[in-house]
This record gives sequence, C-alpha cells and structure tokens, in this order.
Amino acid sequence: MLISGIVIIASVLMLDLCANLVGLDPLKTSFDVQSPPSLGHIMGTDQIGRDVFSRVCFGTTFSLLVAFSSVIISLGTGSIVGAVSGFFGGKIDRLLSLVLDALYALPALIIAILISAMIGPGVINTGLAIAIGYIPQYFRIVRGIMLSVKERPFIESARALGAGYGNLIFKHMLPYAVTSILALATLNMGAAIVDVAGLGFLGLGLPPPTPEWGTDLGYGRDFITAGAWWSSTFPGLMIVITVLGFTLAGEGLDEIFKMSTTRKREMI
Repeated sequence: MLISGIVIIASVLMLDLCANLVGLDPLKTSFDVQSPPSLGHIMGTDQIGRDVFSRVCFGTTFSLLVAFSSVIISLGTGSIVGAVSGFFGGKIDRLLSLVLDALYALPALIIAILISAMIGPGVINTGLAIAIGYIPQYFRIVRGIMLSVKERPFIESARALGAGYGNLIFKHMLPYAVTSILALATLNMGAAIVDVAGLGFLGLGLPPPTPEWGTDLGYGRDFITAGAWWSSTFPGLMIVITVLGFTLAGEGLDEIFKMSTTRKREMI
C-alpha cells in the first residue's frame, strides 16, 4: 500500500517536472477553442484556447504547494498547542480542549470556506484557511500522548536532574508523537488537496488565471452539456489520482508504525 502510494505521488510530481522541462505554457491562449483531445493537444483545449494538459501539469505545483503549506501550518500549531495543553494540564488544558474540540466539530472544508470568504483568495490565504480546520486533529493526538507519557518514571528522572519545560516537552516527550503525526500529515495532504480544489471550484481559492485543478474543474463544468467533457474531466482525474496516492501512502505508514509498536511491546 505504501509503495503504491509513493509510486502514484512520484508519477504526479514527474508529470509536473516534465512540463517545466518541456516549457509548456498554461496561460497561452489560441484560436483553437474547446478543441477535443488530439495529437496537438492530448487533453484538448479549454473555453479560451488554453492547453488543458499544460494547465493540469502546472496545476500540480499550486495544488500541492497550498496543500503542503496548510499541513505544515496545522501540524506545527496543533502539535505545539497539544503539547502545552497535555503537559501543563489544569485550566490551560480545559480551555484549549474546549476551543479545539468546538473547532473539531466543524468540517475542515466548511471552516476553510468561511475563512476564505473573509480574508479573500491567494496562495497564503488559502493555505491558512485550510490549515485552521486541521489543527484540532494534531492537537488531540499530541495531547493524548503527552498525558500518557508525562507520568512515566523517566520524565520524573529528567525533572529531578533539572530539565526545563522546553527540554521535557521537545526532547523527551514529543518524539513519542512523531510517528502518529507523520501518518496523519500524509493522510491530511490528500484531504487538503480536496479542500484546495473545493475552494477553487467555488471561486474562493487561487485567483485566475493561476492553473489550479479545482478552478479549472469549475470553469469546465459549464461546457459539459455542450459536449466539452475534457475541460473538467482531466483536472478531476488528477485530483482523484493524487488524493488516492496520499491516502495509500498515509494508510501504509500507519500500518507500518502500528506493526513496529506491536513488535516493541512484544519484545518488552
């Protein structure tokens, strides 16, 4: 499962790399409007004569960039807040848990839509809007691990030797959450790609004429009834394939980490 996911992700990235090396231009227009797939345009052209293949390839860059930045922001923020909450406990833990659990109750895409509508489109804004919806997931995982680890004898020993809060959290406790965080981050990459496409489809994502799968999918849907299926079909297929790759990779990592944990427990 992990290998299959890696192969799919690598293939998508290679497609983008080859498009850059060949020098395709996703913004170039022509008089060949709404042309079906052919030898000249293997994925056809859109409503203003742009090559769909070029836009699909370069859409990889922007879609993955926004998704990756959103995952990094949510991972860093959620992990730190979860570590602080689980380590200190008390009123801080109750307050943070209340706020993050309330945020967790809302679907990430709904949160992204609300925030994007307030702060406007753009690469940074879209990444930030998507990231906020995933912070509670990392918070819950890291907080739970902190609560289970902080009472162990080696933590008490580190305290007795004079280790500070930062040393205890980041050096002795947080490493226990790394495997769970990595597996969740890989799965969230797939979900974030769907969110990026969803915002683009609704006109709240990256501003035109930036090549982005969801935006092109939204523009192409109006021409499906006229027989121009390729304008929306190929961007949609790229979303499905890429999400499948990250989902398989995430599930594969999760299985490997669980097997590793089970073996360590058996050895003990």
